[in-house]
Amino acid sequence: MKRIPHFAAASVLAASALLGLASAPAQAAPIVIDVAGAQSINLQGEAGNTVWFIDVGANAVLNSLSWSLDLNAFAPSALSEMQVSFGGSSGSDLITFAPGGTDFASGVGSYSGALDLSAFGLSVGADGLLRLEFSEAYKDFALDVAEGQWLRGSLTFDVTAASAVPEPASAALVLLGLGVVVGMRARRRER
Repeated sequence: MKRIPHFAAASVLAASALLGLASAPAQAAPIVIDVAGAQSINLQGEAGNTVWFIDVGANAVLNSLSWSLDLNAFAPSALSEMQVSFGGSSGSDLITFAPGGTDFASGVGSYSGALDLSAFGLSVGADGLLRLEFSEAYKDFALDVAEGQWLRGSLTFDVTAASAVPEPASAALVLLGLGVVVGMRARRRER
């Protein structure tokens, strides 16, 4: 039977450990955002809109969105015009949806539902910031005048963190630690 040299065994163990770290399953976590107080003011992308940045983790993937909320559209604006756009902090890859999309009345409305986002492959950038912009699909009033209020409720994003890939310094420490363990075992066997 051929014996594997101690340094080769250490390399195999270290490589296995690094592969285990790199292929660790990403954990999904819900991010709940209270929307109370947000206003729908101008058209998407215009100054004056309520814009929030939420830290969800670098390169996190948005898997799904669910919502349960109450909206108030000020007449003559309609509930169907109130919308929220979300995506990375750059604002270049946003998805827009209107919770009351088929409700063409003014006043208060309650809405809940869910949307599977997995087909979009939507993720935030390296800064980890999810951008939310509350806006109007159609501008009924003068510029910078609120046309609707998000009264209460929440948006819940199911977010998967980017997979944990160790930094080079961490990988080196893992290798060094495994090398020390293997070396100590080899010395014990020789005694």
